Amino acid sequence: MSKTYFSRKRGTQYHPSAQEKRRLDKLSDTEIEAGALSDPDNQPQTKEQLRRMVLAREVRLTRDKLGLSQPEFAARFHIGLARLRDFEQARSEPDFIVRVFLRMIYEDPAKADRLIKLVERKSEQSSPGVASHRTQV
Repeated sequence: MSKTYFSRKRGTQYHPSAQEKRRLDKLSDTEIEAGALSDPDNQPQTKEQLRRMVLAREVRLTRDKLGLSQPEFAARFHIGLARLRDFEQARSEPDFIVRVFLRMIYEDPAKADRLIKLVERKSEQSSPGVASHRTQV
């Protein structure tokens, strides 16, 4: 069986001349900001977008701290996988209770595990004849 190889051509990188560097160094903060705002492809983030990105990063850091993949984290802590992905990609944000739960997981994952097991046992005891199902956050 033959192997297929791909080579990617990288775009030419921008290397400003010495004269261009001097011109850019002379720009004031106001001129730099005006130039950035005039770029339609790179508009600054709103405060709401930045806040959502911070929340998304917190969710990801919590999962990374435990060394779990998204499916593993979702299963272990009864969080819907699609919902977890939405949180991490800032498509939606966790409500207050979920944020508290995520903070508890970050600070003491063993305690979160114990509380989950306790809630699972209590829900199995409260409905002995019914097959238990796991509810997801």
